[in-house]
Amino acid sequence: MIRPAAGLLALWAAVALPALAAAQVAAPPGAKPPRATQISYYYDAAHQTIFRPSTRVLDPVMYVRKISRNPRESVNVDDRDQVRLPSTWWQPRLGFHPVTVEQMAQGPGPGTGPRRDRRWRVTGLKTQGVSLGIRIKDSEGETFQLKFDPRRWPEMASGADAVVSHLFWAAGYNVPDNAIVLFARDDLEVGEGGTYRDVIGRRKPITWAIVDSILAKVPKAADGRYRAVASRFLKGKPLGEWKYDGRRKDDPEDAVPHQLRREIRGLYAMAAWTNHTDGSARNTLDMWVAEDGRSFVRHYLIDFSGCLGSGSMDRQSYASGTENLLDFGTALASLAALGLKKFLWEDTVDPQIPAVGFFESSAFDPARWKPFLPNPAYEARTARDLRWGARIVAAFTDAHIEAAVALGQYSDPRAVEYITRTLIERRDKLVNRWLAEPATQASR
Repeated sequence: MIRPAAGLLALWAAVALPALAAAQVAAPPGAKPPRATQISYYYDAAHQTIFRPSTRVLDPVMYVRKISRNPRESVNVDDRDQVRLPSTWWQPRLGFHPVTVEQMAQGPGPGTGPRRDRRWRVTGLKTQGVSLGIRIKDSEGETFQLKFDPRRWPEMASGADAVVSHLFWAAGYNVPDNAIVLFARDDLEVGEGGTYRDVIGRRKPITWAIVDSILAKVPKAADGRYRAVASRFLKGKPLGEWKYDGRRKDDPEDAVPHQLRREIRGLYAMAAWTNHTDGSARNTLDMWVAEDGRSFVRHYLIDFSGCLGSGSMDRQSYASGTENLLDFGTALASLAALGLKKFLWEDTVDPQIPAVGFFESSAFDPARWKPFLPNPAYEARTARDLRWGARIVAAFTDAHIEAAVALGQYSDPRAVEYITRTLIERRDKLVNRWLAEPATQASR
């Protein structure tokens, strides 16, 4: 017997949510933006790995839906089973409209990185944490974050960030304008007024000594210059991260819980294809923008340095894409088999190319791919969501993929050939899995 509360929730999902999804309540120009939020990455990891799975075990509605094979479908769809537009998360591009190779290479635009007619002024630093960065302003006043590769894996993280951000733009998602840059120390200038926060949070002036301490920790290109991915700052007011479940309640357009949105559930296909294992709240950003006479929140995906074979500050592990950080299901299965059960990744071959990291297609199973942390929207995906996402992946031609990999500006031709071939092979596996079968059989 289903509890009354669960029945009311189901009724609300069936009746109220589609109506809310159809309503696009635009704020007037100059309206007050929603309150900025900050998600604790540690709490989010604990919530997605431990707390949320624990509550799902006690949810009888979930079991009833599984037994009856009646999953809760995405609610923000139209009568053609497509994402109801306009959407502040996604817009139709590849798979729905033609996108040329040149358009994809430009991405959100202009795709050229910072101007080089004058030195770049250092305006901020990231000196703590797992990754280092330098914030600069070019001669046009545009601000960029320069993000570097780990010393052991030159070109790996920066290349992944540039390549995958353009693939996701072509897929219709909101992303920053990223471009690979090579620069010398003399291309920078340290002026008055720039500050950064030290290890205990004190604000201190930027000096050449602290800039040099960062540059000393990052790899150099063969010609002695420094390589980075330059990420152009987004326009608007930052409001903090968005989550893959729930909604921002003070945003009038954020009416549908995120785990019930087609464009977020269907994102699983793009994430599996590009091995975007770090698809969590920490790599998202909401921006309050004003366009076409209205103000609204636009939802972005940011930081793709944890894609392809890159794990940001290290390469992906052999188990990446096949197991969560704490994968209780895999652990129990291994225990039940007394450790004799073979893992999916055991027969894979390491390419042994530093700029690649670990990225493969032989063991890749799109239906069994997993991100680093459990993702509530991905877990709620249905066959219809998967086919929607696979339609987008299928639209990437070999020419699109070759052009995207070229944006990584890899100096090793082996890396270019390997990443291109692996993306093509993973695309074909994914498309055959979800588009070659009837919708009723395309399971997880």
